[in-house]
Amino acid sequence: MKMKRVNPAVLLLFGTLSLCILGFSSCKSDSPEAKPGALSLHIHTMVDTAEVEDYGGLLNLPGGRAISVTMAQLYISNVKLIKTDGGVVDGPSTVVLVQQGIEDYDLGDVPSGNYKSVRFDIGLSNTDNASTPSSSDHALYQPTMWFGSTPQPEGFVFINFQGSVDTTTNANGSQLIPFVYKIGTNEHRVTVTLPDQPYTVVPDELTVIHLSADYGKLLNGIPLNKIENLNIATAEANAWSWIVDIETNMAAIIQYEF
Repeated sequence: MKMKRVNPAVLLLFGTLSLCILGFSSCKSDSPEAKPGALSLHIHTMVDTAEVEDYGGLLNLPGGRAISVTMAQLYISNVKLIKTDGGVVDGPSTVVLVQQGIEDYDLGDVPSGNYKSVRFDIGLSNTDNASTPSSSDHALYQPTMWFGSTPQPEGFVFINFQGSVDTTTNANGSQLIPFVYKIGTNEHRVTVTLPDQPYTVVPDELTVIHLSADYGKLLNGIPLNKIENLNIATAEANAWSWIVDIETNMAAIIQYEF
Protein backbone atom coordinates (compact mmCIF):
# COMPACT_ATOMS: atom_id res chain seq x y z
CA MET A 1 0.00 0.00 0.00
CA LYS A 2 1.32 3.35 -0.94
CA MET A 3 1.70 5.63 2.13
CA LYS A 4 0.37 9.15 1.92
CA ARG A 5 3.02 11.83 2.28
CA VAL A 6 2.43 14.29 5.16
CA ASN A 7 3.39 17.93 4.84
CA PRO A 8 6.28 18.69 7.30
CA ALA A 9 4.53 21.93 8.33
CA VAL A 10 1.54 19.90 9.52
CA LEU A 11 3.82 17.68 11.61
CA LEU A 12 5.42 20.73 13.19
CA LEU A 13 2.02 22.20 14.06
CA PHE A 14 0.83 18.88 15.53
CA GLY A 15 3.97 18.61 17.67
CA THR A 16 3.55 22.12 18.99
CA LEU A 17 -0.10 21.52 19.88
CA SER A 18 0.86 18.31 21.69
CA LEU A 19 3.40 20.15 23.82
CA CYS A 20 0.78 22.75 24.65
CA ILE A 21 -1.67 20.08 25.77
CA LEU A 22 0.99 18.48 27.98
CA GLY A 23 2.57 21.65 29.32
CA PHE A 24 -0.38 24.07 29.48
CA SER A 25 1.22 27.29 30.74
CA SER A 26 4.40 26.79 28.77
CA CYS A 27 2.44 27.72 25.62
CA LYS A 28 0.99 30.96 26.92
CA SER A 29 2.44 33.94 25.16
CA ASP A 30 2.09 36.23 28.14
CA SER A 31 1.09 34.89 31.55
CA PRO A 32 -0.20 37.79 33.64
CA GLU A 33 1.16 38.18 37.16
CA ALA A 34 -1.17 37.74 40.10
CA LYS A 35 -3.06 40.84 41.08
CA PRO A 36 -1.65 42.78 44.05
CA GLY A 37 -3.27 43.10 47.42
CA ALA A 38 -3.40 46.05 49.80
CA LEU A 39 -1.33 46.36 52.98
CA SER A 40 -2.18 48.36 56.08
CA LEU A 41 -0.62 48.86 59.51
CA HIS A 42 -2.76 49.04 62.64
CA ILE A 43 -0.67 50.58 65.43
CA HIS A 44 -1.57 51.16 69.08
CA THR A 45 0.25 53.83 71.09
CA MET A 46 1.44 52.25 74.33
CA VAL A 47 3.45 52.82 77.48
CA ASP A 48 4.39 49.36 78.74
CA THR A 49 1.11 47.39 78.73
CA ALA A 50 -1.18 50.44 78.94
CA GLU A 51 -2.60 52.11 75.86
CA VAL A 52 -2.17 55.88 75.73
CA GLU A 53 -5.75 57.09 75.37
CA ASP A 54 -5.87 60.09 77.67
CA TYR A 55 -2.97 62.33 76.68
CA GLY A 56 -1.77 63.99 79.84
CA GLY A 57 -3.13 61.17 82.00
CA LEU A 58 -1.02 59.27 84.50
CA LEU A 59 0.58 55.96 83.49
CA ASN A 60 3.41 53.80 84.80
CA LEU A 61 6.63 52.52 83.30
CA PRO A 62 7.89 49.03 84.24
CA GLY A 63 8.90 49.21 87.88
CA GLY A 64 6.15 51.67 88.74
CA ARG A 65 7.76 54.96 87.65
CA ALA A 66 4.98 57.43 86.90
CA ILE A 67 4.80 59.10 83.49
CA SER A 68 2.42 61.37 81.64
CA VAL A 69 2.51 61.49 77.82
CA THR A 70 1.51 64.58 75.83
CA MET A 71 3.12 63.77 72.46
CA ALA A 72 3.99 60.46 70.81
CA GLN A 73 4.69 60.49 67.06
CA LEU A 74 7.14 58.87 64.66
CA TYR A 75 7.79 58.39 60.95
CA ILE A 76 7.76 55.00 59.21
CA SER A 77 9.29 54.70 55.73
CA ASN A 78 11.17 52.33 53.40
CA VAL A 79 8.82 49.38 53.99
CA LYS A 80 10.10 45.97 52.84
CA LEU A 81 8.22 42.67 52.86
CA ILE A 82 10.21 39.53 53.71
CA LYS A 83 9.09 36.46 51.76
CA THR A 84 8.96 32.99 53.28
CA ASP A 85 12.08 32.03 51.30
CA GLY A 86 13.97 35.06 52.64
CA GLY A 87 13.57 37.19 49.54
CA VAL A 88 12.87 40.89 50.00
CA VAL A 89 10.06 42.72 48.20
CA ASP A 90 9.91 46.50 48.06
CA GLY A 91 6.79 47.85 49.71
CA PRO A 92 5.00 51.05 48.71
CA SER A 93 7.02 54.26 48.84
CA THR A 94 4.48 55.66 51.28
CA VAL A 95 5.79 57.68 54.23
CA VAL A 96 3.63 57.20 57.32
CA LEU A 97 3.47 59.59 60.24
CA VAL A 98 2.24 57.53 63.17
CA GLN A 99 0.24 60.01 65.23
CA GLN A 100 -1.45 59.95 68.58
CA GLY A 101 -5.11 59.01 68.36
CA ILE A 102 -4.76 57.40 64.90
CA GLU A 103 -4.38 53.63 64.55
CA ASP A 104 -4.90 52.75 60.87
CA TYR A 105 -2.31 53.52 58.17
CA ASP A 106 -2.83 52.37 54.57
CA LEU A 107 0.46 51.70 52.79
CA GLY A 108 -0.94 50.87 49.35
CA ASP A 109 -0.71 47.92 46.95
CA VAL A 110 1.92 45.20 47.38
CA PRO A 111 2.60 41.97 45.47
CA SER A 112 0.34 39.14 46.59
CA GLY A 113 2.01 36.10 48.14
CA ASN A 114 3.26 34.51 51.33
CA TYR A 115 5.49 36.48 53.69
CA LYS A 116 7.09 35.91 57.06
CA SER A 117 8.10 39.37 58.25
CA VAL A 118 8.19 43.07 57.50
CA ARG A 119 11.03 45.58 57.70
CA PHE A 120 10.94 49.37 57.80
CA ASP A 121 12.79 52.46 58.96
CA ILE A 122 11.86 54.73 61.83
CA GLY A 123 12.76 58.03 60.23
CA LEU A 124 13.04 59.44 56.73
CA SER A 125 15.43 58.87 53.86
CA ASN A 126 18.26 61.35 53.39
CA THR A 127 16.39 62.81 50.42
CA ASP A 128 13.10 63.31 52.26
CA ASN A 129 14.91 64.61 55.31
CA ALA A 130 16.52 67.31 53.17
CA SER A 131 13.31 68.23 51.34
CA THR A 132 11.15 71.32 51.73
CA PRO A 133 7.59 69.96 51.68
CA SER A 134 4.55 71.79 50.41
CA SER A 135 1.22 71.86 52.20
CA SER A 136 0.05 69.03 49.92
CA ASP A 137 2.71 66.67 51.30
CA HIS A 138 0.51 65.53 54.16
CA ALA A 139 2.90 62.95 55.59
CA LEU A 140 5.80 65.39 55.73
CA TYR A 141 4.11 68.74 56.26
CA GLN A 142 3.92 68.49 60.04
CA PRO A 143 5.45 71.35 62.05
CA THR A 144 5.34 69.12 65.14
CA MET A 145 8.05 67.07 63.40
CA TRP A 146 10.43 69.94 62.71
CA PHE A 147 13.29 71.03 64.95
CA GLY A 148 12.46 74.69 64.37
CA SER A 149 9.86 76.88 62.70
CA THR A 150 10.67 75.33 59.30
CA PRO A 151 11.92 71.90 58.20
CA GLN A 152 15.13 73.39 56.86
CA PRO A 153 18.04 73.42 57.24
CA GLU A 154 18.08 70.91 60.12
CA GLY A 155 15.68 68.35 58.69
CA PHE A 156 12.87 66.53 60.40
CA VAL A 157 12.28 64.98 63.79
CA PHE A 158 12.01 61.20 63.32
CA ILE A 159 10.38 60.52 66.68
CA ASN A 160 8.77 63.09 68.98
CA PHE A 161 8.07 61.88 72.52
CA GLN A 162 7.10 64.41 75.20
CA GLY A 163 5.49 64.53 78.60
CA SER A 164 6.48 64.44 82.27
CA VAL A 165 8.12 61.69 84.29
CA ASP A 166 9.13 60.82 87.83
CA THR A 167 12.91 61.29 87.96
CA THR A 168 13.58 60.02 91.49
CA THR A 169 16.14 57.27 91.96
CA ASN A 170 13.64 54.96 93.67
CA ALA A 171 10.87 55.68 91.15
CA ASN A 172 8.48 56.62 93.92
CA GLY A 173 8.19 60.37 93.50
CA SER A 174 4.92 62.22 93.01
CA GLN A 175 6.34 65.29 91.25
CA LEU A 176 6.74 64.77 87.52
CA ILE A 177 9.43 66.62 85.56
CA PRO A 178 8.85 67.61 81.89
CA PHE A 179 10.86 65.84 79.18
CA VAL A 180 11.25 66.38 75.43
CA TYR A 181 12.80 63.80 73.10
CA LYS A 182 12.98 64.99 69.49
CA ILE A 183 15.24 62.46 67.82
CA GLY A 184 16.25 63.01 64.20
CA THR A 185 19.15 63.63 61.79
CA ASN A 186 20.22 61.00 59.26
CA GLU A 187 22.59 59.42 61.78
CA HIS A 188 19.68 58.35 63.99
CA ARG A 189 17.44 56.68 61.43
CA VAL A 190 16.97 53.08 62.56
CA THR A 191 15.84 49.95 60.72
CA VAL A 192 13.36 47.61 62.39
CA THR A 193 12.94 43.99 61.29
CA LEU A 194 10.05 42.30 63.07
CA PRO A 195 10.31 38.65 64.15
CA ASP A 196 8.95 35.99 61.81
CA GLN A 197 5.15 35.80 61.91
CA PRO A 198 3.75 34.44 58.63
CA TYR A 199 1.04 36.31 56.75
CA THR A 200 -0.44 36.18 53.27
CA VAL A 201 -1.30 39.04 50.97
CA VAL A 202 -4.36 38.01 48.95
CA PRO A 203 -5.09 39.59 45.56
CA ASP A 204 -7.64 42.41 45.71
CA GLU A 205 -7.92 42.08 49.50
CA LEU A 206 -6.63 44.13 52.44
CA THR A 207 -4.03 42.58 54.74
CA VAL A 208 -3.57 44.29 58.11
CA ILE A 209 -0.45 43.91 60.27
CA HIS A 210 -1.32 44.62 63.90
CA LEU A 211 1.42 46.38 65.85
CA SER A 212 2.00 48.34 69.04
CA ALA A 213 4.42 51.19 69.65
CA ASP A 214 5.68 51.20 73.25
CA TYR A 215 7.16 54.67 73.65
CA GLY A 216 8.11 53.93 77.24
CA LYS A 217 10.95 51.77 75.93
CA LEU A 218 12.62 54.93 74.65
CA LEU A 219 13.60 55.70 78.26
CA ASN A 220 15.20 52.31 78.98
CA GLY A 221 18.59 52.78 80.62
CA ILE A 222 18.47 56.60 80.46
CA PRO A 223 19.52 58.27 83.75
CA LEU A 224 16.41 60.37 84.30
CA ASN A 225 17.80 62.02 87.42
CA LYS A 226 20.12 64.11 85.22
CA ILE A 227 18.22 67.14 84.00
CA GLU A 228 20.34 67.40 80.84
CA ASN A 229 19.04 63.97 79.79
CA LEU A 230 15.45 65.21 79.68
CA ASN A 231 15.62 67.85 76.96
CA ILE A 232 16.69 66.71 73.49
CA ALA A 233 14.94 69.31 71.33
CA THR A 234 17.48 70.42 68.71
CA ALA A 235 19.53 68.87 65.94
CA GLU A 236 22.64 69.98 67.84
CA ALA A 237 21.53 68.06 70.94
CA ASN A 238 21.15 64.97 68.75
CA ALA A 239 24.93 65.00 68.34
CA TRP A 240 25.47 64.17 72.02
CA SER A 241 27.33 60.88 72.31
CA TRP A 242 24.84 59.17 74.62
CA ILE A 243 21.97 59.59 72.12
CA VAL A 244 23.14 56.26 70.67
CA ASP A 245 21.37 54.68 73.68
CA ILE A 246 18.07 56.21 72.59
CA GLU A 247 18.76 55.07 69.02
CA THR A 248 19.08 51.51 70.33
CA ASN A 249 15.81 51.93 72.21
CA MET A 250 14.05 53.23 69.08
CA ALA A 251 14.59 49.89 67.37
CA ALA A 252 12.67 48.13 70.17
CA ILE A 253 9.62 50.40 70.28
CA ILE A 254 7.50 48.67 67.64
CA GLN A 255 6.42 45.07 68.03
CA TYR A 256 3.50 42.82 67.13
CA GLU A 257 0.28 43.39 69.01
CA PHE A 258 -0.47 40.42 71.28
